[in-house]
Amino acid sequence: MTVRLRGLTWDHPRGYRPLAEYSCPGVEVEWDRQLLSGFESTPLMELAERYDLLVIDHPGLGAAIEAGAVLPVEDVFSAEDLAVWQSRAVQPTWESYQVDGHGWALPLDAATQACLYRPDRLGPPTTWSEVLELSSVVLCVAGPHAGLMLLGMAGDRTGEHLLDRRRAVEALEVLRAVWSRSEQAFADLDPIGIHELLAVAGRGREPACCPLVYSYAYYGRTTPDRVALAWSAAPRLRADDAVGNGTLGGTGLAVTPRAYSKVLAVTKYVRGLLDVRTQLELVSAVGGQSATAAVWESEAVDRAWNGHYSATLGTLRTSYVRPRFDGWIGFQDELSERVRELLDSDDDPARAVDRIEEDYGKVRHG
Repeated sequence: MTVRLRGLTWDHPRGYRPLAEYSCPGVEVEWDRQLLSGFESTPLMELAERYDLLVIDHPGLGAAIEAGAVLPVEDVFSAEDLAVWQSRAVQPTWESYQVDGHGWALPLDAATQACLYRPDRLGPPTTWSEVLELSSVVLCVAGPHAGLMLLGMAGDRTGEHLLDRRRAVEALEVLRAVWSRSEQAFADLDPIGIHELLAVAGRGREPACCPLVYSYAYYGRTTPDRVALAWSAAPRLRADDAVGNGTLGGTGLAVTPRAYSKVLAVTKYVRGLLDVRTQLELVSAVGGQSATAAVWESEAVDRAWNGHYSATLGTLRTSYVRPRFDGWIGFQDELSERVRELLDSDDDPARAVDRIEEDYGKVRHG
């Protein structure tokens, strides 16, 4: 007998092709799609009532937990399975789904902000000072991404504050300078749009570099309509920084209360999906961006996608993990709007950082 489940993923080949291609004997999942932003705009409890499996991102966990829309993974899967999956996950993806002593999703897709560029037109900048020397740059500032750039460059890693104040002031000054020289006509493009823009073949006038944007290995192959793009580590803010940093992205697979009566089918399906062989041979082959460390460390996979994995793995491992409390998503949007305003103004960055930190404290601690 076949057990049927319903799932919801995001509407990009990276998000739906691996799930469409994977099959599990005895378990059939009907996968619907929506824009990734839709998980933030649609009430999570409404989605949980319609779907057994949800592909979500870690910053939305607070709202999902508060709504009772997802189950702790410890209530669904065995401790042995969880230990295996944790050992296989590329870090810090596993930790990003841990809140209040529980896991709330399993890392499925891994991404971070990195430097995206056209290898036929330039070499990658290694510092933000070098970015300022480029003549054909676009910044990804749409939606939450302006704020996420600031967090990648200057998020407080201690957890005591949202921002490292000195770095944040410096980052805003640098971003303002880059913005003034950038191709501002493309300010409404999200990371997918940025990749599409740079990859279009034959124009010669499109931007050649986006210094900090969520990377999509999917664009590492040449097609009749696109050139293969390349990536490098996030630019360093300061010349003496050990690494350049981005903000963690990616998605996780969450189980809703609706699926609790079908837990054996869910477990069987997920075991097969997260199997290393499935991730290496199926998920990666169709353009998925696995959260399995073996994929990121595979020379064959790396070659197949124009060096995406080796180029961005260091940045991924040091990525800033965003807060996950209920209310964060709204503040994240507000943060990005403030950064966009600062890019076009002569307001004092230090005062702006202080106001951001003060308002963050109010939201975080009520």
